[in-house]
Amino acid sequence: MPRKAVTYRFDERLIAAVKQRAKQDNSSANNWLETLLIKVLREDGVLPEDFEPLGETRGGDRTKGGEND
Repeated sequence: MPRKAVTYRFDERLIAAVKQRAKQDNSSANNWLETLLIKVLREDGVLPEDFEPLGETRGGDRTKGGEND
């Protein structure tokens, strides 16, 4: 299943805080939020414990080995 772009509206201060926190983890804000949401939703039982995020897909799916690997 591919990622889907969606739009949410957040307070600018919250956006700035997320960007700052993601930077501390050397991560993008999008990746940091996705990781946090998965963690919370697993803990709440909304997602199964074995739910895994999609792999990196920029420039093609790099989660699978290719001919040159």
